[in-house]
Amino acid sequence: MPKLLGTKNTTPELRSLVCQLALGGTPLPEIANSCQITLRTAQRILKNYKERGYNCDASRSGRPPKLDQRALRHLSLHLERDRRQSLSDLTSTVNNFANSHISRTTVKRAIKDKLGMKGHVAAKKPFLKKVHKQRRLIWARAHRTWEEKDWHHVIWTDEASVEIGKESRVVWVWRRPGERYDEKCTVPTFKSGRQSLMIWGCIAHGRLGPLIRIPKEEKSGADYVRLVLAGPLWDFYSELCEERGVVAVMEDGAPVHRSKVAKNFRTAHQMEVFSHPAQSPDINPIEHVWKILKTKINERPVMPRNVDEMWVALQEEWTKFDVGLVNGLIKSMSERVEAVIKVKGGSTKY
Repeated sequence: MPKLLGTKNTTPELRSLVCQLALGGTPLPEIANSCQITLRTAQRILKNYKERGYNCDASRSGRPPKLDQRALRHLSLHLERDRRQSLSDLTSTVNNFANSHISRTTVKRAIKDKLGMKGHVAAKKPFLKKVHKQRRLIWARAHRTWEEKDWHHVIWTDEASVEIGKESRVVWVWRRPGERYDEKCTVPTFKSGRQSLMIWGCIAHGRLGPLIRIPKEEKSGADYVRLVLAGPLWDFYSELCEERGVVAVMEDGAPVHRSKVAKNFRTAHQMEVFSHPAQSPDINPIEHVWKILKTKINERPVMPRNVDEMWVALQEEWTKFDVGLVNGLIKSMSERVEAVIKVKGGSTKY
C-alpha cells in the first residue's frame, strides 16, 4: 500500500498499517520495504502517532491571507460610512492599505465571509427627518392598544401617480441579514411633481371604495372637494357610517387636503378625521393596494400605450381586486404599529 502517485504525503490508511505492524513487533526496515516507503518515513509515521495519538493529517496553517487585519479594518470602516460604494471603489481603497495587490474577488469574498455582508438592491423608503420619526413614534404609541375591530372604522384614502414606461435606476448596497431597512441601506424617496396619470382611491375593511381620475389641471383644494370630498368619498363615508356607526377618514398631509375649502367642508358636514403622520406610507395599507394594482397592470397581455388606455385598464383591475387582500392589509395594522415602535419611528418593512 504505497503512497499515492503524484503526492508527497502518505495516506492515513498507510500510516495506520505502519503503526499496526510496528506495534505488533515487525521491524521498521521490513515494514518500510513491504509498504514501499523509506525507513525514515516509517520512523516519522511511528513517532507522530506516539506524539499525537492519531494518523490523520495534522491541521495546517495554510497560506496567510492577502487581506490582513489592518486592511480588513479599513474595509469595514469605509463600508460602515457608505454602503453604496461599488466593489471597484472598495478594492481601490483596500489596496491603499494592503501589503500586496488585492483583487476584486478577494475583497468580495472578505465582505461576505469576514463582514457578513452581500450586495443587494437598496430598499426605497421616504426620507425621515428627526421630527418625522418623533411624530410617527407618538402616533404608533397612541394606537398601540387598538384591537383589530377598531381599524374597521377607518377609511384609508390616497392618491397615486401612474407613469407609462417608467424606468427606475437600481441602487445596490452592502448589508448584513436584518439590515434591509437600516437607514444606511435604504434609498430615500422624495415627492415628485412628475406624473402621467393621477388617481385617487379609498379602502375600508371588507370594502373597496371608488377609484377617481384626477385631471392634471385640477389640483386645487376646490377641485379636490368637488371631485372627491363632496362626491365619491362623501357617499362612501355616509354609507359606512350607516353600516358601522362612527367612521373616520384618513388623509395624508397633501396641500389640497389641508386647504381651507377642504377643512370647511369637513367641518360643515361633521366628517370625522383620522390623524396620520407625514412621510408614513408604511402605516397606510392602501399604499400596498397601489403596488398590487400597478403589478396587475404590468402583467396584462397588452400594456396601455397612453393615459386614456391606462385609465381604462386601472378601472378594470380595480373592479377585480380581491377584497380579501384589503382585509389582510388592514389586519396587519397592529403589526405595523409595533414595527414603528420597535425602530423608534424609523422605516419599517411595510
